[in-house]
Amino acid sequence: MKLGIVLATRGDLAAAHAIALAARRARHEVALFVMDAGCHALAAEPAIAASLLDADCEITMCSNSAVGLELPDAITRGSQDDHAAVLATSDRVIALT
Repeated sequence: MKLGIVLATRGDLAAAHAIALAARRARHEVALFVMDAGCHALAAEPAIAASLLDADCEITMCSNSAVGLELPDAITRGSQDDHAAVLATSDRVIALT
């Protein structure tokens, strides 16, 4: 099963992190699309970003929302097309908006 997580809020970063890691422990694929305030929240918490990447979560950030942010190379800067792809290829989606 593939779980898609859309994160658009600062306050839901911890929940997104916990859900993603729990899904990976259960051997599910995880793809995150991060936009709006979620980008600033994840960029401000490099340990969380590293944890998600180390767990083999796929992370894409909205390039418009991520302007000027320093991100690990493994985080893809994408568009709403990438957002749509996460939704289309996931079996279940959690929207933290």
